[in-house]
Amino acid sequence: MITRLQRLTTGLSIIQEIPETFFTEIEVSAAFGNHLFPPWSNIVFAATSLKDKFEAVYNKFKAIKTKTTRDKIVAAFTHCNQIEQLCSNEAGTIIVELNDLPKSIRKELDTLFLYLYNTAIKYPQFEAHATDTLKNAIDNFIQINGLEVCPFCGLEGFLNIEGQGRIALDHWLCKDLFPMTAVNFNNLFPIGHDCNGRATKGTKNILIDSPATKNRIKAYYPYLNHNGLASSFNFVNEPTPVGIVDADWTYLLNPVNPAEQEIFDSWNSILNISTRYLDYFRKNIFTMWEADYKRFIEEDHDLVHAQTIDELKANFRIWKASFPLKGRAGSILYRAFIDYLINNASNAYLYGLCENFKR
Repeated sequence: MITRLQRLTTGLSIIQEIPETFFTEIEVSAAFGNHLFPPWSNIVFAATSLKDKFEAVYNKFKAIKTKTTRDKIVAAFTHCNQIEQLCSNEAGTIIVELNDLPKSIRKELDTLFLYLYNTAIKYPQFEAHATDTLKNAIDNFIQINGLEVCPFCGLEGFLNIEGQGRIALDHWLCKDLFPMTAVNFNNLFPIGHDCNGRATKGTKNILIDSPATKNRIKAYYPYLNHNGLASSFNFVNEPTPVGIVDADWTYLLNPVNPAEQEIFDSWNSILNISTRYLDYFRKNIFTMWEADYKRFIEEDHDLVHAQTIDELKANFRIWKASFPLKGRAGSILYRAFIDYLINNASNAYLYGLCENFKR
């Protein structure tokens, strides 16, 4: 919820047409064949084992004797791919995890969709047909959104440069639980490494409150329009040489629009935001902000260390402007901290800072 995001658009999204066509035709098809696929895919993937994976699903599907059960599998593909509607908890949407489907076909479905994502989407002939690659698509996403830090947390760099691993594409509905969404670009988002890890988003089912209760919630969706965050910091007890403990400070983070509390809570929970933000204050801001500020003043030849509290506040205002939300890790936290220094810190604390910086 740090920033509104424009969608990732790419010719690669055409790959979703393959399973869409297959699951539209599978019930009425008397035999496995090219008619189950878009004409272009029969040419592009002719030299691959893609159809073998689909045929394995086809055979398992046709082996299921009851039409009701077969219909459930076809419907599951439709339900799972209503990504934004599922996140919004829209009436009529249904959560169908892989384990809700007949056991006889789960392995084949999982294998098929993992192949589509891990192999087919990066197949050179497909990239040529789509006139794009995942790396180029992510580059365009970064450029269009003006990003240098992860837009999900704001805490880590977001560079997709040569010589290092490509930025991850996250499955918002996790592909372990919802493999049928594996190549739906409404479910694929460039995301920072730490946000994509098991300690944060990992393999959570973001559509429910917990695995135990499984109550539906309104989940945060990355392309959702929202009004952003209100972020504020306060020292209950201003720092002394003894150090800073948690009882000495507070940090509040809330949606600007109270009506967005539920999606804020979802974003916070999915990405473990509160825990990460509070620890960023402890380990980054409290320990390093003074050195960061001094370096900023000394490296800007138009600025000098303040002689008075008013001059110090003026410098802080300029320093705050060097923390763009999309361009520097930790900016949302630093900006709240600097606001405290400008608007709420005591004169005694500011005077001590001023004297320290002059040394």
